[in-house]
Amino acid sequence: MVAASTSYGYKDNLLLSFSDEERSPFIRGNVEVFVLRVPQDKFEFSFLADVEGTRYTKGKTVDDDVKVWVQADPAYRVGETFRLSMPVTGYYYDQVFDVSDTEVERLIAELKVKGVMIGPTVRWDFHPAWWIEAQAIAQRKRYDDHAYDGEIGEGITRLGWAHGGWLEVRLSGARRWRGFDSRTQYSAPAGRELPGTVLKIAEREGEVRFDVTWDQASRWETSTRVSLLRYRDNGSGYFDYREQKVVQELEWDAAPWTVVLGGSASRVDFDLQTVGLGIEPPARLRDEFTGEFRVARKLSSRWTVFSAYTWERSRSNDPVACYIVNEGLLGVRWSWEK
Repeated sequence: MVAASTSYGYKDNLLLSFSDEERSPFIRGNVEVFVLRVPQDKFEFSFLADVEGTRYTKGKTVDDDVKVWVQADPAYRVGETFRLSMPVTGYYYDQVFDVSDTEVERLIAELKVKGVMIGPTVRWDFHPAWWIEAQAIAQRKRYDDHAYDGEIGEGITRLGWAHGGWLEVRLSGARRWRGFDSRTQYSAPAGRELPGTVLKIAEREGEVRFDVTWDQASRWETSTRVSLLRYRDNGSGYFDYREQKVVQELEWDAAPWTVVLGGSASRVDFDLQTVGLGIEPPARLRDEFTGEFRVARKLSSRWTVFSAYTWERSRSNDPVACYIVNEGLLGVRWSWEK
């Protein structure tokens, strides 16, 4: 499958700023290539490449962003119930990020990051309705300014259960480790850099997911995810926080129309970081909300027109860390499948 799309839209806060937002129309292009080798005997293979570029026609500080994602996934089946795979992924991002979680001060930056990861995975379908999957991921990230360079390790276990073709439940647990090449630890509660130290991060995350098909024609589908994440550093605990998150998506698919409505809400509570001055300043917290609405109409076997609107809000008891972003676009997509 090969697909290409182009769209024109408008974004009202390029820098994720709490004031003096930079606004601009934009032109966006996307190319996607997906190759799936029809399973023969026990060997399978898939390849995905996704490239997206955006040009902001009136952007002053930011004039473009780029996203590249490439993944090759060879797999081998052992009998009827075991599947071994070795996905290898490379990526590149050049865009604006909010990195305030790991900085003492409010920090929005345009970063260029590239990385590669490999994630051997084994899946066991031990029952017609049950499966279990384990994955180990090794990742290397590099930034142009090298400020956040480091290595990441991750272990994930997933358990799934399907019922009647209309319900699937997944329960997953993950643990991640990240070691930075040059970042230092910070003292608590002052938040000062500690020369001669090396910052390392450990994360634990649990998630439950429900995918439901609500009618026999599979027109109405929903996906619900609820997760809890614990983030800890190897020093004073200055960066420690807890995140609770819920994600909901509703899709209606009745050819030639497809409509998707989605949203998320999360709360981040910091253990030691505080906001403001005084004898007992309040602990720092942040709420994040997102919303998305997409509608597409297929004109022919190869041509589709689409429109999308996305909304993002970051709210905190630190006023400087609050912002709202709106983005709307209208585009056309061409695809070819064999």
